[in-house]
Amino acid sequence: MKKHLAALSTLCLLSACAGFKPDYVVKDASESSAPSWTVQSKAHKVDSSSEAKEHRYFVNDAHNVNQRLCLKAAETRATQKVASEVAQEIMSRFEEKSQSEDDTASTKLKDKLEQNIQVNLHGVAVAGKYWEKRSYLKEMGAEKDYTSYKCDVVVRIKKSALAEAIEAYKAKTMKTLAGEEKKAMTEAVDSYVADLKAGN
Repeated sequence: MKKHLAALSTLCLLSACAGFKPDYVVKDASESSAPSWTVQSKAHKVDSSSEAKEHRYFVNDAHNVNQRLCLKAAETRATQKVASEVAQEIMSRFEEKSQSEDDTASTKLKDKLEQNIQVNLHGVAVAGKYWEKRSYLKEMGAEKDYTSYKCDVVVRIKKSALAEAIEAYKAKTMKTLAGEEKKAMTEAVDSYVADLKAGN
């Protein structure tokens, strides 16, 4: 019986996904179709291949009834994503090297790392913008009829500038750590910077 229920649940989930329909109609857009760079894994496609090798790319989106505010919010989120994703990557390396099992301390350390990287960031620039004006319709499944913008923004930062921001973080805050924690974070930061400088 349990196997039957599990199979039925899976089938329902698959059919729901396959039958997904948008609850809006696109009334206007900045381009005839959404560019490939709106997906994070393809964000580098906003630039030519030679330029793409020198940068890291970060995409985010936003919704707002005002087009200007929508684009601004997407840009802000994409810029914040730089620090967030870099901090996450460094923390993954830190946790591999650290013996600490204190999740609360790790979360605090990641938050501090993210804030410090954000403060030291410079050279983040918008590489692409895309927006859609959508009419959400109750008859298509929306909660109510309304019009809003959905915006995507991709920002880029030179790998060299990102390495500088990480090294500035290291110089200012590594002294607040001690012992095994300090050693693990030093190794995590150094390996991340080495990868950036190697063009990875």
